[in-house]
Amino acid sequence: MYRRAVRGGLDFYETNTQVKRAVVRGQLVRLNGNANYTVANVRTPYVRPETRSFVIQLAADYKRACREPMVVTSATRPMSRKLVNSSSLTVHPAGIAIDLRKPSGRCLTWLRRTLLTAENRGLIEATEERRPPHFHIAVLPSRYKNAAMPRQSASASRRGSVGR
Repeated sequence: MYRRAVRGGLDFYETNTQVKRAVVRGQLVRLNGNANYTVANVRTPYVRPETRSFVIQLAADYKRACREPMVVTSATRPMSRKLVNSSSLTVHPAGIAIDLRKPSGRCLTWLRRTLLTAENRGLIEATEERRPPHFHIAVLPSRYKNAAMPRQSASASRRGSVGR
């Protein structure tokens, strides 16, 4: 994902000031949260527009399937705020990555299947992390612009299967 972001000419923001400038220029947009998702303790809740579109659509599907809001725990993180346990090749500074709180039970099964389907379609790259437990998701901006997330019917969501 890092190589794709670099080859795609994405900016990697070094500081909070650079993130703020990108917001003013419209390169990054705010994750506000809504009835379908919350943003929990995220210092810089900004992402690329395609990433926000992905979050909004995934969260609506998640809420229908799980009957609770999805929780975003990380978004753009400038390189100056790199976490101790993060990779040196992280794409969080480019605004294309988010982290989600790891749910349990049927919601965990639903999220794994849905992310795998989106990954198989070439829309995202998703990793289930263990420490701390969360999902790291990078949205491929050029691919996501032209494709929608796989939709699930309400009955398919309840069965835990993924519609195509």
